[in-house]
Amino acid sequence: MEIKTSNVAKRLGVSPKTVQRWVKKYNIPCQKNEAGHYVFDAETITLLEQIKFEHGAALEEMEFEEEHTLCPDTFFSTYIQPHLDKFTTRLHRVERQLEQKADEVVSFQLLQHRKEIEELHAYIRQLEQRLALLEEQQKQAEDVPKRPKRRGVSRIMGMFV
Repeated sequence: MEIKTSNVAKRLGVSPKTVQRWVKKYNIPCQKNEAGHYVFDAETITLLEQIKFEHGAALEEMEFEEEHTLCPDTFFSTYIQPHLDKFTTRLHRVERQLEQKADEVVSFQLLQHRKEIEELHAYIRQLEQRLALLEEQQKQAEDVPKRPKRRGVSRIMGMFV
């Protein structure tokens, strides 16, 4: 007698997907019909019942332990607190690195500004020197006496030439 997956699932009180997962997980030898669906015989159903019994006992054990040992405070301190501590430590480390990087950037910018100011100061000195030189040349030009122009003789001479 061959029974389909849905009937086996009803008999075991589980979903058809659970039956299919158990077949794959535990390598249970099953026949497949023409459509590719599992068909089960009495021996395979007995094996699946045993697996369900073992799973049920394991689930009941886990539920019993969770009910009696894990209160919210215990759960937090056991599962959440270590991750929270690790995250907090990592966050502080990143903040320190960020502050250090910001300090380095500000220091670099200050050095760049200082360099630019020194270059501008040197350029102003050069301009002051050029200005002083030009003023000195202008004074020297003013100090040289001017020769009076000979207007009359050159005009007359220019007529004959």
